[in-house]
Amino acid sequence: MMTAMTARALIGTAIDALDRRQNPDGGWGAGPGKRSNTEVTCLALLALHAAEDPGLGASVSRALHSLTALQRPGGSWPLSGDLPEGSWTTALATLSLALFEPHLNRAVRGAEWLLRQEGRAPGWVARLLARVQRGAPVVELDPDLKGWPWTGGTFSWVEPTAYALLALKKLRGHLAGPAIEARIREGELMLYDRMCEGGGWNYGNPRVFGARLPPYPDTTALALLALQDHQVAEANRLSLLALHRMVARVESGLALSWSVICAAAYGRDTGEWIQRLVRTYDATGFLGETRSIALALLALSGGHRLFRV
Repeated sequence: MMTAMTARALIGTAIDALDRRQNPDGGWGAGPGKRSNTEVTCLALLALHAAEDPGLGASVSRALHSLTALQRPGGSWPLSGDLPEGSWTTALATLSLALFEPHLNRAVRGAEWLLRQEGRAPGWVARLLARVQRGAPVVELDPDLKGWPWTGGTFSWVEPTAYALLALKKLRGHLAGPAIEARIREGELMLYDRMCEGGGWNYGNPRVFGARLPPYPDTTALALLALQDHQVAEANRLSLLALHRMVARVESGLALSWSVICAAAYGRDTGEWIQRLVRTYDATGFLGETRSIALALLALSGGHRLFRV
């Protein structure tokens, strides 16, 4: 008779999977045998660090070597080693290296690069539409608020803005000049401006062509993590309630993991969501996705501590 998997068992399974999947260059890819990329490498490194297992020292050291080798002269990180330009993953790499004192200077350089980045403003048609619709009862996009893009010179999106805010808030004490607080505040205002009606966030805008778009649990959890220092705000309260409604209908390892991390950061009980996360892995194995396995390990190992600002 098969027994149900426990959270402790999933922790061990996730550690073993990450250990086996680490590439010779020290990074991780989307799945077994896949080429390393910066996002998955950072999430796996964060997860192994959160697990606090002394036997993982060699894996952590190889991951750190992989990340430091990828940093570009200007302080940024590309999506993968075969691409020259910096990307949104700079925020994740900055968050990761900031946890390791010998690499703090590299993290600060990454944060300084993030400070120089901003999303491109919408074109004149989008600005005109925004002005025309300004009086609508639903939250509208303010074209003057700039967050962070996925790639340079493009539109601001919710997820890269959330990651950038987390990185800058973590390292604000190491960054000089008045620009840091103003840039953080603008990023926060952009996130609040993009909030969906009733709370929560999707990937970009709350409305497109007049149609209201629904929020998603993983994006909502990330935005709430970035705004965790404003927990008493009504927008945060509404979005936490929206997250609870969404999680009741979701069976995604990625979404459940981010939701657990977010709820823990807000001091909420995560027991029921953790049980669902374990059951989801037991049923699907997260379809073999390394990113989801790393996030599950983060969620089950108190990873919210690493995102505390």
